[in-house]
Amino acid sequence: MKGRGGERQFEREVRRFFRRFVEPGIHAAPVQDGRMGLFQEKGKHPIATMEARFWAECEARDLVERVEGAPETRWRASDAGRALYRRLTAEAEPFRAQHQLGGERRFRTGEGEITLAVNEGETPLGWLRRRKGADGKPLLSETQFEAGERLRRDFTLGQMTPRVTADWTAMGGRSGARRGPARDPAEIATHALAARERVARAIEAAGPKLGDILLSVCCHLEGLEAAERGFGWPKRSGKLVLQIALDRLAGHYGMEKEKSG
Repeated sequence: MKGRGGERQFEREVRRFFRRFVEPGIHAAPVQDGRMGLFQEKGKHPIATMEARFWAECEARDLVERVEGAPETRWRASDAGRALYRRLTAEAEPFRAQHQLGGERRFRTGEGEITLAVNEGETPLGWLRRRKGADGKPLLSETQFEAGERLRRDFTLGQMTPRVTADWTAMGGRSGARRGPARDPAEIATHALAARERVARAIEAAGPKLGDILLSVCCHLEGLEAAERGFGWPKRSGKLVLQIALDRLAGHYGMEKEKSG
């Protein structure tokens, strides 16, 4: 794009479009007027579109790549595209950029334990859980917080964000000693796919809009103000929407809602 103004406009389009493009089960395909649309796996209507001029720039910069073997023309975000999206959103969202803290977390699966490298910095949910409203109560209940963290755990296990790297070998201590043989790649894929399916079911159960804010705040670690700007919502509306979404998520997980008083 020519000029700094054109570049800023392109970057805004990348942030808007790739917000959904990087999600699992989403692909791009041509729609009318030369635009590109984003579709869910079995969806017939685009959930977002991008003008042809911006899409052409994405192709020129190798931010997108064709899906090989697809029955029709499909595209997905490339590693370069995901990397650019991460950089742009980090620049636009100081909370996430300032709270990156590398660490390891162990997760139990049906076949044993795995260890993933994760961001252990304070999450938006953790921040909200520690703050109290005018009534003196935490902004999030323990049930809401645990539901959001459960979704993030599956998001991490499914390796659904390029920020997360995984060590799928049987783990020992930090000395590197193993507790057992390395896992088969097919078994690794099974764990990741199962986690992705759980995330997809949870987001579907939350419903439109509510699923979006769950992904943004719980999984992509965006602050509420950034989520409000991204969705075009009024200021201070994100907290209420997030609380409703977390209640819906807790219901999906079968978690008992905390009784007030």
